[in-house]
Order: sequence, then C-alpha cells, then structure tokens
Amino acid sequence: MKRITLAWALTLCSFITFIACSSPDVGERSVSIIPAPAQMTVGEGTFTIHPGIEIGYADESLKGMGELLSNEIEKLSGIKLASASDKESNCIIFLELTDPKEFADLPKAYGLSPKDSVPVDESYSLSIQKRNIYIKATTLEGIYRGITTLKQIVGGNLQPGGEKIYLPLLEVKDAPRFAWRGLSFDVSRCFFDPEEVKQVIDMVALYKMNVLHMHLSDNQGWRIEIKKYPELAEIGGQLPNNGRKGGYYTQEEFKDLVNYANERFITIIPEVDIPGHTAAVFAAYPDFKNAVKFKTKVNIPGQAFNALDVDDPKAMQFTEDVIAELAALAPGNYIHIGGDEAIGLPHDKFVRFINKTREIVLKNGKKMVGWQETARADISEGDVIQHWIYLKQKSENSSKKKDNIPAEYKEIMALFAEFMKEAPKDPGLGISKKAKVILSPSGYVYLDHKYLEPSADSTQNAEQERLGMAAYEKQTIQEMYDWDPMTFNPTVENPQKDVAGIEAAIWCETITNFRDLQFLLMPRLAGVAEKGWSKVENTHWDEYKVRLGAQAPLWEKADWNYFKSSLVDWK
Repeated sequence: MKRITLAWALTLCSFITFIACSSPDVGERSVSIIPAPAQMTVGEGTFTIHPGIEIGYADESLKGMGELLSNEIEKLSGIKLASASDKESNCIIFLELTDPKEFADLPKAYGLSPKDSVPVDESYSLSIQKRNIYIKATTLEGIYRGITTLKQIVGGNLQPGGEKIYLPLLEVKDAPRFAWRGLSFDVSRCFFDPEEVKQVIDMVALYKMNVLHMHLSDNQGWRIEIKKYPELAEIGGQLPNNGRKGGYYTQEEFKDLVNYANERFITIIPEVDIPGHTAAVFAAYPDFKNAVKFKTKVNIPGQAFNALDVDDPKAMQFTEDVIAELAALAPGNYIHIGGDEAIGLPHDKFVRFINKTREIVLKNGKKMVGWQETARADISEGDVIQHWIYLKQKSENSSKKKDNIPAEYKEIMALFAEFMKEAPKDPGLGISKKAKVILSPSGYVYLDHKYLEPSADSTQNAEQERLGMAAYEKQTIQEMYDWDPMTFNPTVENPQKDVAGIEAAIWCETITNFRDLQFLLMPRLAGVAEKGWSKVENTHWDEYKVRLGAQAPLWEKADWNYFKSSLVDWK
C-alpha cells in the first residue's frame, strides 16, 4: 500500500482527488472524515460494497454492532448486507476486539467520562483493503466510533441508483482528544418530539460526540414528567403559548431516549435549570416563594425574573423530589442543575441554594454539573462547571444601546452588569476549588449565532435572516471553527488537568420547528465535534472545509436542512 502522511492525506485526499486505479470508470473517491483522524494512510485501488456481503465478528458481544452496521449501510445506500455471523471464514467486513497494545502509540484522552469513573478507551482502527474491511478496538465504544467513520466514507461515495459502492483503500488509527464531547440541547423554548430528538442523537453520534445534555426546563417550558408534581407537565409542559408546539417527555419516553442514546454510546445528561429561569415552575406552582425582588417594576418582553427561594421549605422539597426522579432516569454520573443568570437573587441565597442542591445531587448517587456561576458557591472536587460566558467581539453600537436603556430597565441592567463583571473569574474560581470545567464558550460554540456569510443557495435567504440571536455578532462558520480549546482562555491555566471536555450549545429563542433547528446545527456542529476529538495540528480550515463539503450527501440522505455556506464547495 502506498503510504501518504496524514497531512497529505487530509490536504490532498480530502479534496476528493483519489482516483480508483483498479476501477478507472469509478471516478473520484472521497476519504473525507470528520473529525479528522489521528493517523491515516491512503492506498491505490478500491473496495466494492455490494449486496450479500457478510459481516463477521470474533466475539458474541459484537453481534449488535454487526447488525447496527448492516442497518446503517442499508439506510444510506439501499444495499442489504448478509446477516452478521460469528464465523470468520467468508466474512468480508470483520469486527474485532483487540489488545490495547495496538493503540499504545495514541495519546490518552483528556478530561472526564460522562458515564464511567475513568474515560473509556474509544480508540479504533479501520482498514479498508481490496477484499476485506476490518474494524478493531479494545471496547464496544471504539468499534462504534470505527463504524461511524466507515459510514461517512460510504456516504461520501454513494452512486445515484447504484447497486455497488466503491471505497478507497485506507488505514485509519484514531482516538479522541477529550473524553467529554457533547451538545447542550434546549428543548424548553421549543419542544421536539422523541423521534426528532433521535435524529439529533444520530447526528451527534455520526460526529463521535458522546454527550447529549438536555436542557429540560426554562422560563418557556418544563419538558419532563415528574410524578410527584404532575402540574409541571400539565401546565409548564404546554408553554410557551406563542404559537410553538408545547409538550413534554413522559418518563417512559425519556427512558427510551436514554436507551436509544446508549446504543450509540451517548450519555444523556438531564438539566433542570434552577434556582432562576423558573417561570414555568411558578406557572405550575404559584404558591412557591419568588426570591427575586426589584425596587422598580420590571417588564421586559420575553423575559421573566424569578428564582426559587432556598428559605422556602416547599421549594426545597420540590428540588429534592425532582432531582431524585431525574437521578432514577439518568444512568450517567451527572445531573445538571443549571444555576445560570439568577439575576436579582441575593448572593447569599444563591450560594446556599446551590450548596443545598449539590448535597441533594450527591445524596442521589450523582455528581453535579452547573453553569459557570455555580463556581461562586461551595463546590469542590468531583463537581463540574460549564464555562459559557465568552464573547469574542463587542458591537460598535453597544455604548449607544446602553445610553438608550429605558429608566425602568436600569435596575435590572445594573444587576446584570455586576453579574457579568464576576464572570471572567468563574473558571479559575471553580478550578481553585478542584472542580473541572466543560468548555462551552459562547463566542465559538453557541450555534444560535446568525450566519454572516451568504448561502450558496438563495432560497435560504429568508431562513438565514430569521434564525439566530440578533444580540450576538454574526460570524462565519470559519470564525467559529478557528479556535483551540486548550489555548483560547488564559484563565484556564492547565487545561490538560482541569478541562472536563467540550460542549456545543443550541438555544431555541428563534427556532419554531425541527427544520429551523437543523439549519442552525449544521454545518457548525461538525466543527465543534472536530475540536473535541481531533489533535489541533490536524484541524486547519483550508482542508477542513473540503472535508465538510463532502458531508452533504450524508445530510441530504437524512433529509437534514443544513446551511449551505458560500465558503464551502458542497458536493
């Protein structure tokens, strides 16, 4: 096999210039993989997928992986492979659990596992030869990551109406940079039904992410059934009453989502956002005491300022009961308690609320995750804070906007300014208390930014104008790709030790339906996934944009409404 260094493989082969020497009529072959693998060599010739190819495995535990691979190939191409077999003879595609020594030359992942006490080995190898395909790993997780790589290569080489798929010959050896790689998914402001959530899980899995952090409550809605408090779903679940679909997940539906995600080695981490962002709670239980008091009447359209009161026995019993039910539904190590933007809540009450809620989480056998403001409470080793307040740019009009603030808003804006002044200290403060940090810097991974560059498809102009938060500076997909989690924030002085991982976030203030969600997620989610998985030296915009363009057939096959950035040559 002709060897090509990884740099050449990424910069040359990802340009779809691999010509199948053994099948000159086949044309160009794609080897575009996202996230960029740690090691890759490409050879001359092709492997042919055709109906009836048998998938084999060396261990009974791999039977499910073989069936999953067969189903994925059929969904993509219509080609039905033979039933998975445990007999190695005559098997064309073979799955094997192997010795960890085979991956000793790959670096270990930084950070925390969302599900296990130590990070699971997700390393894998994929070998596409002229007559066989081999996927090897030390764990089922690794086998699955290899399957997603093969799926991308198959998707990039589909032929219209063809009964055969010609794949390039290659060797991949791969492992993640961070152990925690996820998407924070706001289902409160716009509800998505379970089948839509499963499609998001599929896309998260395709790009080797392993966390779906579900933001289940906010001012605009409560989305999870809590049996001790049925009005949360019956009343809070029908919000926001603004023309968008309401709804909630029954506990059985949520368990089904957890199982679906687990099959794809994704951990669902549930979040209920407390003590603030609780208008949906107060709508269902108005007798709870609101701990936020303003001197002047505040009425900002679309905003609610309220917080559960740590000194209200009903509110704290509510918190204890909700966390207990969530802990029973979530198999991972963590429960996310929110804790962000409790504007107007006295600092002492905030700290005591977080401290008590943390104790409740621990009592239920879980560990606490909270937005970065929770670093201001008495957190410690084992806790995780999520760093989100990080804006790259400042609008030239920001000072003018400040001068134009109505008088009745000035109290709340002063409190917000005081709150934001403390924000840069939060990551270092949490680290000083031995907590770990999830990196979700808003300037790079908040996927509700408006797209700056035009679409290559003018029919998307209206969507582009409507979707995304006007409060953020518009950015190109290149600007949101060009960052390094290890170096972007100097207050995180020792990221190899202190960073838990990385999460993108999608907030749904402007989203009204599933196609809107798809439009804002892709293509930027793929870029965040690459930053969480790939070595920084393998992530360069000029070659990434070519690999990105080759993802289009996969998204179109899934009927995914992606933004066709004019910076990318979409295939």
